[in-house]
Amino acid sequence: MGMTQAEALAERLKQEAKRLYAPVLIRVSLEAYPNDDGADIYIYAPKKFSDMLLSKLKIAREQFLKTAKVDKDKLRIFMEDAENMSPELKERLMAEQPKE
Repeated sequence: MGMTQAEALAERLKQEAKRLYAPVLIRVSLEAYPNDDGADIYIYAPKKFSDMLLSKLKIAREQFLKTAKVDKDKLRIFMEDAENMSPELKERLMAEQPKE
């Protein structure tokens, strides 16, 4: 099955977050959108980097949405503090990260 536009944009935002701060942990969730028309991006970074990342990713999201047919409300970015995440979630996200 192919990727929806929202998934493709989420992947582009994921790559942009990795470019801005390589140790960031990212999870893309499609569960909130039963019609495959949106994506939620959860970004786990230390508090000192989170404001910078969020502001730059919001700008990137606006740029990506200019050429896409995805509603702004269907591509949401959630910033989480990596220092407060559970060890189980951190381990799972580390396992999902591609090896470079």
